[in-house]
Amino acid sequence: MPQQRETLAVNRSQIWIFAVLLAGWNGAALTAIVAAAEDQAAAKSANVIASAGLDGHYRVGRWTGIRLAEINSADTVIQTRDGDGVRVDFKSRMTADGPSDWVYVLPGSEAAPLSVVRDGETILKDRLPTVGSPSRGPAMLPVDMPWTVVFGDPLGLDKIGKNELLRRAATVAVTVPESASDLPDAAIGYDAIDVMLVTGSGADVLSQLDQTQADAVVGWVKSGGRMVMTLGQSAPDLLAAAPWLSELLPFDPSQIVSINPSAIETYTATQTQLDSFDGIKLPRESGKVLVMGRTNRRTITPIASQFNVGFGTVVVVAADLDAEPFLDWPQRFDFVTAMTGDSVLPPDAADKVQSRRTAYDDLAGQLRMTLDQFPIRRGAGFSVIALILLGLIALIGPLDYLLINRVLGRPLLGWISFPVTAIAISGLLVWQSLPDAKRVSSNEDQPKGIQCNRVEFIDIDAVSDPVIGRGESINFFYTHDAGSYDVNIAMDDDMQAMATNISSSAAAFGYPGQSFGGIQIGLEDTRLPAYDATSDLDHDPSLPLLTGLPLAPRSSKGFFHRFSFRGELSSQVELRRRRGSELLQGELVNPLPVDLLDGMLIFRNWVYLLPTRFKAGGRVGSLKELRQKNFRWLLSRQQAIESSSQTEAWDPGQTNDLRRLAEVLMFHQAVGGTTYTQLKHEPLSHLDLSDALTSDRCILMGRLETSLTNVNVKSTMIDEPIQPGGETLSLLRVVLPVVTAKR
Repeated sequence: MPQQRETLAVNRSQIWIFAVLLAGWNGAALTAIVAAAEDQAAAKSANVIASAGLDGHYRVGRWTGIRLAEINSADTVIQTRDGDGVRVDFKSRMTADGPSDWVYVLPGSEAAPLSVVRDGETILKDRLPTVGSPSRGPAMLPVDMPWTVVFGDPLGLDKIGKNELLRRAATVAVTVPESASDLPDAAIGYDAIDVMLVTGSGADVLSQLDQTQADAVVGWVKSGGRMVMTLGQSAPDLLAAAPWLSELLPFDPSQIVSINPSAIETYTATQTQLDSFDGIKLPRESGKVLVMGRTNRRTITPIASQFNVGFGTVVVVAADLDAEPFLDWPQRFDFVTAMTGDSVLPPDAADKVQSRRTAYDDLAGQLRMTLDQFPIRRGAGFSVIALILLGLIALIGPLDYLLINRVLGRPLLGWISFPVTAIAISGLLVWQSLPDAKRVSSNEDQPKGIQCNRVEFIDIDAVSDPVIGRGESINFFYTHDAGSYDVNIAMDDDMQAMATNISSSAAAFGYPGQSFGGIQIGLEDTRLPAYDATSDLDHDPSLPLLTGLPLAPRSSKGFFHRFSFRGELSSQVELRRRRGSELLQGELVNPLPVDLLDGMLIFRNWVYLLPTRFKAGGRVGSLKELRQKNFRWLLSRQQAIESSSQTEAWDPGQTNDLRRLAEVLMFHQAVGGTTYTQLKHEPLSHLDLSDALTSDRCILMGRLETSLTNVNVKSTMIDEPIQPGGETLSLLRVVLPVVTAKR
């Protein structure tokens, strides 16, 4: 017996060892099989999709470039999903050389599906990366994570928040392109990034960019982007490798001077002494000087300046921060972040917006809630409801008693009069709750229940040569009955009179997330059919921007339309500034072919209130005749009361004042930023022109009586395109040059 027990114990131990080895072999085999399947899927995806986003990084709800390995057919479509879970198709763009190998999509969720369809056949089904650390590979970037694209040395920005001992990855996204083939050929490919950094060591990659890729970078900056350039001793080589960068510099960068580093040492409060360095000579009369220094010959020269280029900004540092004497300088990172701004740093926990009053934490969510309201029902106040209740009580009470009992003398008729009265009043209430045809459609012969609330922003930069412009409209379309609609946005005659070379793009507005007050949708809405969206910048205006847009009964859909153009003004306007003062002088002419309502002229922190209607081509003889106000006080509704002042607090939950919300969207930093609104301004931050309020330019702003773009809707139930009714707000801004008057 002991021998049998020992033998049994040995056999059991052998069995356990064999089971463990078998499980380990099975696990290893399973891991190998899964890895082989993933490699096979990745290889198949690489054969069709060459790259997604920028180095695999992208944001939800922002334009993302997908570069296909080969385009052998113009009928190539990438299908993904918008923020509502509805399938949407994006077609490849046509260029002068044929179909582009870049297709720009707008993913609406994390790990959004990507299906490549060519000539009607699905050749690939894949997904975008999930949220993760950008320093460890492809990942979706959260909306509050800063994203910087660097040509050259990242100057330590890629190490922010990184800790090797704790195995903590960087808390910011820094993309350093290694080849020009991974860079998009359109400005919307950079739609999601915050800052672009160019250093002298990036000349190799920049020299590889073709003309379309160079135009994409320049177009992104001029449309509202922010670029930081370090132009030191290597500036001639950098500009020779990428001569198109000179288009972003409003001065001649050919002269190199030797600069004394004492100003930088004082600016950063460093205890480490720097050696002299060479840099380009920046102008003193233009731009906003950030750091003023001296050359070795003791002449004053700016070391860092900020320039407005179009609707964007370019910060130029007259030093090679990726070369000596800055390589081992302890305060280099502090100086770099000061030049690039807070947009490259992750928000502190104390600075994060936390609001328990609203589901959103961004002004874009407040705009969405404001536009997504449709007064399609007849309004009934409390007094009307009270009268209806009093009438019901009167009918089934005293009147029923007097009429049935006293006059007719038939009490049993009360069993008939009572339900008849209740049914009649119920029918009246049901009729009252029906949609109001006059509110939901302006045409009696068209289907009822179609509305569109929209806000339109038109910006024109008259400082640039040639004049450039941009426009964006955010639209919320409502339908009472289910249907599939073709939506197009047409330019009216006034817009066509002052705009040429118009390029457009359109897609769904917003995505699930706290910025818009939505939730993440993990499933695809297969009940609604797919529709086509437009990312083609050279879109034919006669074709719809959104084709087959499906809407369920009594539902709404938000979409945005962006376009850029070359501007043509009726006259050139140049305002003069009083020397040693922040006030303007001289006359003002309206260079637009449209009237401006409630117009204002904004210069730095002062605003000149124009007449109620500033007619097209109208003239103000002298700006002294106009009433002046503090611009920040005007935006915040601040009033002086005796020896103090009172500011009207911003209500994040207010959704009934679209005009004031639009003004804060356009000048968020000028009004105080997040400190005043308690809301962030990220998805629509390109609308903020607070940086344009400098000493060499001003902004003419006003409301338009009729919008310059109109929404046209057509479906199988609508014979001719119609313009749906709804609330519309159109605002226009013109950036004008300002020169300092001579003595």
